[in-house]
Amino acid sequence: MTALDIFRSAADALALLGAAPWRLLLAAVFFLVVAEGLMFIPRVGFVLKICVASLLAVQVLAMLKVTALGEPPSLLILFDAVYLPAATMAVLCLCGLLPFAVGTGLLALRGPGRGARYFFGNVLKDRPPAPRDFLVFKAAMYVVAIPFTFVAPGVVLKGYIGWNALAQGLVAALLYWPAPLALLLIGLAFEAFATWLPTARPRRSSAAIVMVSLLLYVLFTFAFTYTLSLKAFGI
Repeated sequence: MTALDIFRSAADALALLGAAPWRLLLAAVFFLVVAEGLMFIPRVGFVLKICVASLLAVQVLAMLKVTALGEPPSLLILFDAVYLPAATMAVLCLCGLLPFAVGTGLLALRGPGRGARYFFGNVLKDRPPAPRDFLVFKAAMYVVAIPFTFVAPGVVLKGYIGWNALAQGLVAALLYWPAPLALLLIGLAFEAFATWLPTARPRRSSAAIVMVSLLLYVLFTFAFTYTLSLKAFGI
């Protein structure tokens, strides 16, 4: 996969979003509200957040597939996550939890007081990691998640199930590594921006900007992953 292929996939992603902007935007809002809301559950909130987000991600990709076929995507597709095979659910959760485990483990290794406890306590009471530590945590998650880039798309585009979805996704990521690398760079750039902005602007305005930016980032990342996956799987 060449740089030109990646840029074409980015343009295709924007065109795909333009085909059903409001429904896809609502899907991204639903994804974020559910995922971010779960982290407020004490002790297990972040684990639940990652597992549920991993399942919903497949359904957002399914909505993009419907959109690419020229049909209006129904938001009810998001609830079809409950019908995924158990083996596929397990693999998707594993792909999300492994980067999370590495990220929190890295914080723990950096020493006490780095905020690892925050992810297994109460977000309303425990202090979050310092911005620099949080950025390290996020960067570690992004890097470890690279091999799993095409696992969820393989479920949607090729109908892979369970461990076969994992195996085929890993092979696709290895063969078409520039695509996961492009997504990694975009993700790191967004996290760096979200970390820097509060230091440059008032707290309220920076929070508002980051929230809107997060929504647009998530929406574009889903579409970009979908269009890159079409090339990776030869569709």
